[in-house]
Amino acid sequence: MFRVLRGTAIWTVLLVAGLASASQAQWRGLREVEPSVGPQAGVNLMFGIPQGQFRQFVKSVGGFDGFLTVPVTRSGLGVRLEGSMLFHGGNCYSGCALETTSYIGTLRAGPQVTLGTGAVRLYGLATAGFSYFSTDVNDRYGCGCYGYDGTTLQDDFTGSWEAGGGILMTVGRRGRVALDLGARYQDNGRATYLNNSSVQSNGDGTFTVTPIRTSANLVLYHLGVSFTF
Repeated sequence: MFRVLRGTAIWTVLLVAGLASASQAQWRGLREVEPSVGPQAGVNLMFGIPQGQFRQFVKSVGGFDGFLTVPVTRSGLGVRLEGSMLFHGGNCYSGCALETTSYIGTLRAGPQVTLGTGAVRLYGLATAGFSYFSTDVNDRYGCGCYGYDGTTLQDDFTGSWEAGGGILMTVGRRGRVALDLGARYQDNGRATYLNNSSVQSNGDGTFTVTPIRTSANLVLYHLGVSFTF
């Protein structure tokens, strides 16, 4: 499995590098872009493919993340703070009066290296922090009929690290806004969580849950926009 993941990462890096070289040649011919060095913030749409045991119980995840990168040097080294929310399940019960939502919230920090100052730039990141796995049940109509108001059925904290990279493609002449396309590997260790099959309604507004505990690692792809201040 490690060889497969390593091979996937290598091909992803090579593909991104090839796209960067081709795009940079084109974009240079279109216009000159003013280099900008400063704090960078952005938001991304995320799509993830579970790996290993996790994939037996969760087929895919989707959500968003936000980040702030503060430059340390003018050569491209910065510190990145990032948080994400990834959803992987949910269902309706009791005539849809109650609904469950399963998600993974993460918060991490670490170094980021950005290469280049032109219209197309490559970057790599390595961050560490924690992930929070949770399944919540909510009163969908707010009637309070079953006494649920954001009640947590199951949750778990795990240590988390992430490594990956991407490509920034500048939009606009001043180089302050860029499209952000990339991929990364997220390791959450072993986590306890629920999926739709492990939550059963008892018919009286209560639930029986069967927690699942496996490794919970992901390959993530993102598409978003970043802003340099």
